[in-house]
Amino acid sequence: MTRSSGRRRLDPTAALLRAYSASARINQYLVQRLDPAVWRAELPAESRGGRVRTIAALVAHLHNCGLRYLERTDPTARVPAELDRFHVTPAQAARALGAKRVAVARVVGTAIAEGRRIVGFGHDAASYLAYYLAHDSHHRGQIVMLARLLGHAVSRETMVGMWQWGARVRE
Repeated sequence: MTRSSGRRRLDPTAALLRAYSASARINQYLVQRLDPAVWRAELPAESRGGRVRTIAALVAHLHNCGLRYLERTDPTARVPAELDRFHVTPAQAARALGAKRVAVARVVGTAIAEGRRIVGFGHDAASYLAYYLAHDSHHRGQIVMLARLLGHAVSRETMVGMWQWGARVRE
């Protein structure tokens, strides 16, 4: 868009970082609203059909993935520690997810601005964000489904709130 039309030019980097930020905040938002009864609950063996992670383990995985790429890309960055899937609490997970959101914005935003890649990731820095948007969305779906199967479905209000990207990105 041109300035003469009264619209500002879209900054693709800023837009991608906002989209990632909203997605990352939604991870935190969901964890903060889960029924505590589902955090470490396991499906009965006859319902599983195979290995099923607990919600605590899924959230730890969601957080832990990608952290080493950030550390290798910027060894001076404040990258949060990994979460232990067996011991993490919802409060610890929510704090860690918030810290990861900040670290990703800083490290990946700088890499994009400087035209650098994410060290160890096979694609450009913008693709890193797109990859983790998809990764996180996949696992959020698993968390929501698992909570439902455990008899503690995520509330309608939380489900609606997970789609309010504008509100989440401003939080």
